[in-house]
Amino acid sequence: MFIFEAEQIAYDIGGVIFGGQPGEYPTVLAASIFYLGDKLILDEQAGEFDHDKAYAVVDSIRETCAMAAVPLVIDMIGGSPKAMENYVEWIAPTGLPFYVDGTTPAVRLAGARKVVELGLQERCVYNSIGPETNAKEIDALKELDLKTAIVMTHNAHKPTFQGKFDIADAVLETAQEAGFTQFIWDTAVLDLVEPGPCAKVIWMLKNKYGYPAGCSPTHIVRDRWIHGRKKFGKLGYTAAKVSLATSIMMMGADYFMYGIKQPEIVPAMAMVDAAITYTARQQRIRPKLKDNPLTALLRPPAEDD
Repeated sequence: MFIFEAEQIAYDIGGVIFGGQPGEYPTVLAASIFYLGDKLILDEQAGEFDHDKAYAVVDSIRETCAMAAVPLVIDMIGGSPKAMENYVEWIAPTGLPFYVDGTTPAVRLAGARKVVELGLQERCVYNSIGPETNAKEIDALKELDLKTAIVMTHNAHKPTFQGKFDIADAVLETAQEAGFTQFIWDTAVLDLVEPGPCAKVIWMLKNKYGYPAGCSPTHIVRDRWIHGRKKFGKLGYTAAKVSLATSIMMMGADYFMYGIKQPEIVPAMAMVDAAITYTARQQRIRPKLKDNPLTALLRPPAEDD
């Protein structure tokens, strides 16, 4: 396993650690919920959703992650200001860290204000700051004094790994201007095979800046690989998605986003992380957490499992 040249920065966000050299901390699962088409949503504009079923979904993925020692945060995707406000109120009792992931500045800011109102700043990641972030959003964020932001390296003019890397300084400066002090890169997957270039940029960014980095490697699969399920069946389609997602871990990804109702990703993440941790130990890099995927996978199940 490689070792990054830059000093690696790790953030504790609500008890979940993002960052570090490969093998120090497990890769974080940012489990996406309330995405477009999620049947938990009843009326997105009114902010209505099935609270109990949503809690059940979170409890299920939380239990699976605990078995494999995979760290969990909840990526809440809001389609309206009211929905985002309600999601923040809903997530509060769980104690879990979460992303305020809105489709527009108005949605994100509504969620951010609710975070401040409820005093949840230490658990919140603002998603995101990018090249399109405007002065109005920046000014509003300055007043909220949030700590952690996803910094998006989407380069519409040069959609290559080098293009993503080239704009990193500019978007990082924007995030700093907005008042953030903790930065997590998102290398912006926009096409089916783009996890390849995005994984390379993850390596490049961590090697230069040291901040945690990751992406959403498979969200585009559902829309762009429509024939995949027909061609290979459900099992083949699922295996392809899991393989694509976990492949970025070998390039040093600290997290990735994946659908909360797809628990098959968890043991796959744990197995890859175990391999990374075992290799890193041979390079004198030790895991920082006693409970990690390597030890979890070696631990026999309880008798009642």
